[in-house]
Amino acid sequence: MRDDNEIFQVGQKAFIEKDGEVLVLNDPTEGLDYPGGRLQFGEMDLVEALKREVREETSLEIEVMEPFFTSIYEFPAGHNLAGKKVFSVCYKCKYISGDVTISNEHDNFRWVNKENYHEVDDQSSFFDMLKKYYS
Repeated sequence: MRDDNEIFQVGQKAFIEKDGEVLVLNDPTEGLDYPGGRLQFGEMDLVEALKREVREETSLEIEVMEPFFTSIYEFPAGHNLAGKKVFSVCYKCKYISGDVTISNEHDNFRWVNKENYHEVDDQSSFFDMLKKYYS
C-alpha cells in the first residue's frame, strides 16, 4: 500500500565529466555508484553540499553545471538503511582539479565514455541514471 505522506531523504549525485569520460564508483555492498550523498540536516546550499560530498568521496574539485535526472532510490535489504527512500537529483558536473582518491565508502572507480559505459551495467537504477546521461 502506498503512503502519500511518506517522508524520504534528499540526495545528490555528481556525474563528473573529464576529457569526455564520466567517473563511476563501485560500492562494495550495492555496486554501481557516483560521487554524492544525502543532504545533511541544515544544509541549504545544494551546490556546496554536492561539492562537499565529492571532495569527501573522491578528493576532486568540480563545477556543478545543471541537473539532468531525478529518481527515487530505495536502499536494498542488507543495507543499514534498508527500506529507506532517497529522492536523488543527478547533476552534470565538470572536473576542475585533483586526482581521484576514493573514500572507504567505495572500493574502486573507473572513467567511462559513451562507447564503453555499457560495461558497467549492473541492472540497477544507478545504471539507468548513466543511460539517461548518455541519451
